[in-house]
Amino acid sequence: MTRASNFALRLALAWVGCGCMVGLEAARAQTEPRGKQPFEIIRSMQAIQDQIVLGNVEAQVRLPKLIGQIADRLLAADAAVWRDAKNARAAIVYLLSGGQPRVVRKILELGISPEEETRLMEGALAYVEGRSAKAKQILAPVEAKGLASALGGHIALVQSALVAKEDPTKAMRLLDQARLLDPGTLVEEAALRRETFLADETGDLEKFIALSSQYIRRFPKSAYADNFRRRFSDSITRFTLTGDSVRYEKIERLLNEIDAGDQLRLYLKMAQWGIISGKIGSARFAAERAVRLSKEGSVDGARSRLYEAAALILTSSLDKGLGELQSVDASRLPKVDAELKDAVARIAKQISKEPDDAQNEPEPKRAEGGTAAADAGAIIDSAQGAISEAEMLLQGTRHE
Repeated sequence: MTRASNFALRLALAWVGCGCMVGLEAARAQTEPRGKQPFEIIRSMQAIQDQIVLGNVEAQVRLPKLIGQIADRLLAADAAVWRDAKNARAAIVYLLSGGQPRVVRKILELGISPEEETRLMEGALAYVEGRSAKAKQILAPVEAKGLASALGGHIALVQSALVAKEDPTKAMRLLDQARLLDPGTLVEEAALRRETFLADETGDLEKFIALSSQYIRRFPKSAYADNFRRRFSDSITRFTLTGDSVRYEKIERLLNEIDAGDQLRLYLKMAQWGIISGKIGSARFAAERAVRLSKEGSVDGARSRLYEAAALILTSSLDKGLGELQSVDASRLPKVDAELKDAVARIAKQISKEPDDAQNEPEPKRAEGGTAAADAGAIIDSAQGAISEAEMLLQGTRHE
């Protein structure tokens, strides 16, 4: 046999061997998972979800398909497996993780799962189907901390959702419990995100800052971080609008934890809302920091100086504010801010033309809301009239 023939034969045999190995691996991949218990199958979904909170985009894309595949596998499982409490509990975790309700419905129809797990399944199914009263009746008395960590975390998360409107303080305690029961998972991420905004709703700045700081450090790459940032932006602006110098300092320390670009966007939004809402103290605080963070000659720089100028004009620094306002290049401003500049300029001109004796009088105390100063009220009214998109601004949808 020639050397070439020998080489060809060896190559062919190697190819066949490789094909056999591939075939064996494929067969193993198809047969081994099907022999797994439901609680083992559902672990694969939990592992994917844990990757999502770490920012794995591929895992997020794969999850819906995986949930459907798991549903098919669970529905095809031998009925006897649902006698095992571990499998029944896993089915509840599957359902509360975004799984298909038809799986739990079938298990309940079989009527063979342990009593405690059956009751939890009924409560979980009622919750995902929107039957809140029934879900609360079943799940409210449950001690989540007495359950296995994954299931307990999910139950505490649901319990919190069921009482959030009527008792946000209790809801926050339950979210604390969920985070402790299932750390480093999607449950903790969701609980931390929800609790942060309950702190906003209850006006608890200290809690909001502590929770926000934790989220920023622990889950910056989560697939749900964009949702967090949008709501965080609105929340931090509301806290600023109702703040004072002490509150501003706390907010500034929190914002120092995030990227400079995100800080700038937030300060611009705060300053803009402050001007439009007549919260001049908060507008000046935010505008000053935006000026520091923005680049000279940029759009953001022009916007920053516009808001700072408006805030100065509405306080005791009319001349300084006018000088800064005149230096703002309107061609660099978005249309809404260009209109705001015109409105501020008109009112500043009116203020500067007041009689000398009026100007020499003690300046009226300017309340944070701007209502104590006639000129502040005038500029706010004028600015709001000039800006056709003011409502959009107040909702924070234009310059986020």
